[in-house]
Amino acid sequence: MKLLPIVATLAILSLAACNRAPPPPAATAALEFSAADLVNAELRPMAPTVQLSGTLRPWREATVKAKVAGELQALGVREGDAVKQGQVIGRIDAADYRARLAGSEADVAAAQAALIVAEKNQTTQESLLAKNFISRNAYDTTSGNRDAAKARFDAARAAAEVARKALADTTLAAPIDGIVSARIVQAGERVPVDGRIVTVADITRLELAASVAAGDAARLAPGAEIAIAVEGLGDLRIAGRIERINPAAAPGTRSIELYALIDNREGRLRGGLFAQGHVTAGAAQEHVAVPASALREEGGAQVLYVLAGDKLQRRQVKTAIAQAGWVAVTAGLAAGERVVRHNLGPLKDNSAARVKPATPPPSTPQPAAPVAVSPASTR
Repeated sequence: MKLLPIVATLAILSLAACNRAPPPPAATAALEFSAADLVNAELRPMAPTVQLSGTLRPWREATVKAKVAGELQALGVREGDAVKQGQVIGRIDAADYRARLAGSEADVAAAQAALIVAEKNQTTQESLLAKNFISRNAYDTTSGNRDAAKARFDAARAAAEVARKALADTTLAAPIDGIVSARIVQAGERVPVDGRIVTVADITRLELAASVAAGDAARLAPGAEIAIAVEGLGDLRIAGRIERINPAAAPGTRSIELYALIDNREGRLRGGLFAQGHVTAGAAQEHVAVPASALREEGGAQVLYVLAGDKLQRRQVKTAIAQAGWVAVTAGLAAGERVVRHNLGPLKDNSAARVKPATPPPSTPQPAAPVAVSPASTR
């Protein structure tokens, strides 16, 4: 029965523990931002723009093809070599074509000799016909022989011209000024008629082909200036202009293709690079703007964080124009409000926040005052 007092004591202690008040929650520390972490939303003049993107391609490009079949004896250019229009870049084996030309020229000589004989016979028959020594029928036969000889001579000359051109076509020349962008065959290979040998690209000007919405295309016109950024060139902006706009929308997408020319005489760009840019499509107007780095996408919406007093507020905003790293905010933000400039990690709405006080510069130590020494102390 000695257990009863012990049980009663434990029950009293348990009841006291249950009635004890819970400890107060720990205070949440306020977020601290440096002055560099914040930026004021400001009014900026911004013009409506149309965004463009596409691949750069040479403005002119030509492929050298074999006009005659044969073995490629020599090809003196490779990818990256610069060539001039008319420059000899290769040769096809010409032995067969030289022989054909020699045979055609021999046929011309034979046909010419036959024509000379036929013309002499006709002249003789004309004098005999005038004296009534031969019949008109005999003269017509001689005249016909002369016409046939003339036709054979003309045909032989035409065949010789074809053979001469075929021989000349064994020499391959660059069709335009440019740079060799592709070498399709190698020396020693046999190429057929119209076989592709090399491709030459003129990159002094490049063309950007971009698709835009029909509504945006209606605000643009040939001659409009554009600015593009090219991958691999950092923040370098390159100017160009719209050269032409397709009059018909692409099937399926209903987008309009436009073509812009980029001056590349300095040779900084290459065909095949991806480029992005914009073209101004109206007059500039003032908009509340923030750096693009301040915007986040959360749940499919554009949001940013605003420091209002000692609280951090999450704002859902609507955006419009983007220019030079700034984005126009059309709803959800007023000019002068302080915005978190960068993505600093997860932030909570309505959390305590403050600006870290600026650290004062370190004080410069003052030199010690000189100690006066009395004459008596030196004795």
